[in-house]
Amino acid sequence: MQERWLSLIANQDWDGLLISGDIAEKGMSRTWLQRLVHEMKRPIYFVLGNHDFYGESIPFARQETIRLCREQQNLHYLTDCSPIRLMEIGDESSPPTYLVGDDGWGDATTGDFERSFVKLADFDKISDFMSLKPHQQKAQLQELGLHSAQRLTTKLQKISEDDARIIVLTHVPPFVESCWYEGKTADQDWSPFFVCGQTGDALRSYASKHPNRQIIVLCGHCHHAGVTKPLNNLVVYTAEASIGNPSVAGKLDINHDSILLNSIRSR
Repeated sequence: MQERWLSLIANQDWDGLLISGDIAEKGMSRTWLQRLVHEMKRPIYFVLGNHDFYGESIPFARQETIRLCREQQNLHYLTDCSPIRLMEIGDESSPPTYLVGDDGWGDATTGDFERSFVKLADFDKISDFMSLKPHQQKAQLQELGLHSAQRLTTKLQKISEDDARIIVLTHVPPFVESCWYEGKTADQDWSPFFVCGQTGDALRSYASKHPNRQIIVLCGHCHHAGVTKPLNNLVVYTAEASIGNPSVAGKLDINHDSILLNSIRSR
C-alpha cells in the first residue's frame, strides 16, 4: 500500500506536499518520510497524528522526527518550525502566505469524557498513556492540547503583516463543527477524542483579533470530509481518509506554485 501512496504522489504536479499526520506506526513514519523526501526531492511539510506515536512515547517520536528533519533540507516537521513564508514567486503585490502547524491532540475539552463509551487504542499503544487511570488520561489529553495551542499561538504571533494569508496544518480538528462523520459533526461521546478544543480557542481568538488576516486550517483525523467557517476570516477544511486507500485531498495554488494536500493513512 505504501508503494501505491508513493506512486500516487509522484504522478501529481506539485511544488510542495502537506501531510496532516497518521503516516504509519511504530517508528515507520520516519522511514517513509525519509524515503519520500529522497525520491520526490521537493519540500514536504507535515505534522504527526496519534497513530504515528504507536509503539513509542510522544517525546521520543517527536525528538527522532526533529533529528531526521535536521538532516533533510526538504523535510519540515511543522510542530518544530517557526512560520514559513511560502513561494516568493509571482505578483509581489499579493498578500504574503505563511504556513504554520502543530500536531494537535483530542484534548477532552469538548464533549463528555467521563460518560463516553469510546475507548481509544492510543491508551494501549502509546507509552505515555499505558499506566494511566481514566482521570489521569484526561489530564494528559488536556495537557497535550494545551501545549499544542501554546505552540501554535507563539507561531501566529510572529507573523507581522496585517493582510497575511495563513495556512495552518494540524492533525486533529480544532472545532466540534469541523469534526465530521458521514455528514454530521461529532457528538458528546466522540468529540473528547477527536477535537482539539484548546487549539480551536487559540485560532478563534487570533482570527478575531486580526480580521484582515485570512486563516485556512487543514486537518484530518476523523476520516470524513467537511468544511466549516467559524468566522469570516477563518475556514477549516477537514480531509477524508480511508485506511488502505491513499488519496490526494486537493491542491492549493500559492503565487502560481502548487501545494499538494495529502491527508491519508499510509499504514
